[in-house]
Amino acid sequence: MLTEASTRLVQLIHPREGRRVALVDGNRLHLLASYRSAYSFAKAAIELGWKLRDLLSTDLSGILLDYEETYRLATPWRFLASFDHSEEPSRCLVSAAGPTRSEWSYLGSGNSLRGHGDIVPIPEETIEAEAMGDLASLYIISPDGTPRRVGVSTSNGLRGPDFRVRSNVVGPELVLDPAVASVEGSATVYRNDEPVWSKPLSSDGAPLLYALAALEPDHFRYSDHHRPGDAHVHFIGARLFGERQNAKLQDGDKCEVSWEGLGRPLMHSVKMDRGDEGRLVASPL
Repeated sequence: MLTEASTRLVQLIHPREGRRVALVDGNRLHLLASYRSAYSFAKAAIELGWKLRDLLSTDLSGILLDYEETYRLATPWRFLASFDHSEEPSRCLVSAAGPTRSEWSYLGSGNSLRGHGDIVPIPEETIEAEAMGDLASLYIISPDGTPRRVGVSTSNGLRGPDFRVRSNVVGPELVLDPAVASVEGSATVYRNDEPVWSKPLSSDGAPLLYALAALEPDHFRYSDHHRPGDAHVHFIGARLFGERQNAKLQDGDKCEVSWEGLGRPLMHSVKMDRGDEGRLVASPL
């Protein structure tokens, strides 16, 4: 029987097995059987009228993974963002709450999401990443247009001053029932395995569930945010933590974001990659 503290899940991908979802139970990951994404489980729970936690607990496949090895990327399994729209990434709205009521900003679609352990591209050798360390609230819109909160996840949004960097890293764990009294954690940048920048982050005693109840009406007041079947990944750090400090990142740096009571830390690296970035002029049709 899974304990109350294990209401957390991860999304994984394997070169041969493809996508899987797993429940966290201490140092073990229980692969789930029926569906291959957190989104699909959430959608099924709504259709069946079940609590998501109950549906997950009845769907264990019997296959166990060592969480420590998986987390350290010592196996072929790799982490996906802990929540996404697995069927249509373009129907996942990635956004961020502003520091005051009613403000929000668009950060991209589900194609911008990255997971724990990923190498995140940056367009320059050095870039000042705004507001290191974040927390994302995760939603699915039910058939009647009602937003349903799936849970929350540790996150980090790499957004430079000119907004050219829009990689949104989410994970490793999706926490279904985040009953933490105060959000306490830290963001750290490592260079050559040595910490070169670190800042504590705190909601100063504000309970997370109260904060969510306060900001959700702002985000979901727009009719476009009620489309049945859509997924939402909403970064809420600006509302929770106030002004956060920027960090100068260099090619090869590693970033870590950790929250007490919200699962294992999120870690990812950054790599200079201009890709096929360019300014395009539309041609007449």
